[in-house]
Amino acid sequence: MNNNENKYRFKFKQFGINDSKSAMKIGTDGVLLGAWANIEQSQNILDVGSGSGLISLMIAQRSKANIIGIEIDKSAASQSIENIESSPWANNIKIINSDFIEWATITEQRFDHIVSNPPFFNNGPIAPNASRAIARHNSSLDYNQLLKHSKRLLTKDGKISIISPIERKDDIIFYSELEQLYISRLTQVYSKVGGKETRLLWEFSNTKKAPEYSSISIRDYNNEFSQEYKLLTNDFYLNF
Repeated sequence: MNNNENKYRFKFKQFGINDSKSAMKIGTDGVLLGAWANIEQSQNILDVGSGSGLISLMIAQRSKANIIGIEIDKSAASQSIENIESSPWANNIKIINSDFIEWATITEQRFDHIVSNPPFFNNGPIAPNASRAIARHNSSLDYNQLLKHSKRLLTKDGKISIISPIERKDDIIFYSELEQLYISRLTQVYSKVGGKETRLLWEFSNTKKAPEYSSISIRDYNNEFSQEYKLLTNDFYLNF
């Protein structure tokens, strides 16, 4: 961290983030995935739709991996480079401004872990801003394409970790089975204790085995961050 850390919109314990040029802003989904993904044994990691660089930076803090972030939006990619260059892991992360599908069809690189907080608004009006539309709608990258091309880029023992709305559960199960990707971990995410299930954290692999199931609530009965969420994200939030 440099001496200009007060310039960041979001300050975490070991890095800062600006997301003004990124169509999709920093939120709980990215933090959840960055903290939840089981990447401790991974050496080469791909972050698909890296946005402002949040997940790449979280993963870099948690591992010694070489990380590549793919971001289709030029402004977001530029800002993520700025965020990364100001972090302790500037030498561990490379950002590529490219369409993931196009890049995935030509690259010879392979990864032992692929993470993505992908676009998820399958229905509804298209956002008026073109960058936001790309980030939020699956017109650019849907779950089918994400899993199909990620499968190709995986090493034999590689894993894919994504987060999705609960409404897309059936779609993701269908597409993963189509690509012969098997659920190895699945965590149900609740907005609060006693609330409704809103998100799913998925881990897929090439090997079929009994999945590990779990759940987490973001907030407790008092609408404060729950102890389980604090435990998961303690290494990142300043106030935990």
